[in-house]
Amino acid sequence: MATGRRPPNILFVFADQLRSHELGCYGNPHIRTPNLDRMAAEGVRFTNAVSTFPLCSPFRAMLMTGKYPMANGMTVNDHRLNAGLPSFAHACRQAGYRTGYIGKWHLDGHGREQFIPKERRLGFEFWMALECTHQYFKSLYYEGDSEQPRYWEGYDAVAQTRAAQRYIREHASQGPFALFLSWGPPHNPYIAPDEFMQRYAPPKMTLRANTADRSAFEFLARNTKTRLPADREKTRASLRRQWSDENFVRKAYAGYYAAIECLDSLVGDLRQTLAEKGILDDTIFVFTSDHGDMLASHGLIEKAVPYEEAISIPFLIRYPRRIRGGRVTDTLLAPIDIMPTLLSLASVACPRVDGLDLSGHATGAGGRERDALLLMALTPPAVSWVHAGAEPWRGVRTKTHTYARFADGRPWLLFDNLKDPHQMENGIEKPQLKRLREAMEKRLRELLEEAGDPCDTRAIVDAVLRVHPDHALLKSARDANPERL
Repeated sequence: MATGRRPPNILFVFADQLRSHELGCYGNPHIRTPNLDRMAAEGVRFTNAVSTFPLCSPFRAMLMTGKYPMANGMTVNDHRLNAGLPSFAHACRQAGYRTGYIGKWHLDGHGREQFIPKERRLGFEFWMALECTHQYFKSLYYEGDSEQPRYWEGYDAVAQTRAAQRYIREHASQGPFALFLSWGPPHNPYIAPDEFMQRYAPPKMTLRANTADRSAFEFLARNTKTRLPADREKTRASLRRQWSDENFVRKAYAGYYAAIECLDSLVGDLRQTLAEKGILDDTIFVFTSDHGDMLASHGLIEKAVPYEEAISIPFLIRYPRRIRGGRVTDTLLAPIDIMPTLLSLASVACPRVDGLDLSGHATGAGGRERDALLLMALTPPAVSWVHAGAEPWRGVRTKTHTYARFADGRPWLLFDNLKDPHQMENGIEKPQLKRLREAMEKRLRELLEEAGDPCDTRAIVDAVLRVHPDHALLKSARDANPERL
């Protein structure tokens, strides 16, 4: 095996809605993330890790199956996976690993507070999890096979980390383990324990340079072709009122930073526990996020849009047995690539998936890589649709550019991310970029074919509602837009 001893452990930690730009190791001078910065210094940092479909359930489905959304079935939040899929945990168990999952799941689609039976856990044995909640100080979960709901004590990310530390201590000498720890923060409501909230005063927050630019919001609000269901109009009005208020934005930023600093301290706690048990260097320690957060950049909020704030995620791996410290790679990495890459680092056989093994780029050995990544929102993108009128879209992200259009073919955006890192100059209509636009569209069509994506919103919504006829978002969206959805 890779270590010459027993196979390495895998500790996979991921946050919810954490954009890469906010960590010190990704260049943010306004926050303190010493533990994540140390992790980057001792391992490898991917600078082009991208959330293909920047939404919770679709990312998690790609992570756990290595399959594109059209193959795994998770084409919208709160839906259900197709049967018979490969899974990260099953691959680990077949190689003799113990498997555990702690925290937010968001892959079941049978209700956000419902018990999830063993057969729907994709091979995870140890279980302290809930489908989804963002009530961080009154956070529900289920343990093992008990259908009795429990509550995490205090701030859930802290309590979940303590549970992960106990798991590590108990399993350190029992053979290799693969433990996944999924935190809800810094996803809104942007709160953290008082110790961290007191570190940031909203009036003193430094907002991202494109926060004052509302052109994307105005474009979407002006050009949307879909009607909002009447029961969501009040929500739209409230969101637009809140996020047009700079004081509200500053308060959100402060809570977001406070939550990130809390999570950073918990990464340090996990590292210390691995070190105490003598398994730090025998563990593939991973940190990432499911997607980013617009936080009022370009006037937009949350996720499910093709801007860097929504799609760019941190991706760090510490594993000194195979990865020398301080490595940085610009290799394009998608969620479907995570399972084959990590299993390869662990010398565990990977089932057939859509993703690539990028472990050579983590170690410095090189190897096959992508020239472009597919971007998508296959169905009306939840909060971005309610707030700004964003509609289903497809796009391409290369190492240098981002291109996107709506699912019905209308052009949307084209950015040179090297010359314009804050994406302030949309070149989609510039005549001098016609050839580039055509080349990006050609590559998009090739990627859509590879992913089995028909780019047909009605067909995708049909497929969801056949399996899940009571899906609240899509049912109300179709009722309001029967001719389009």
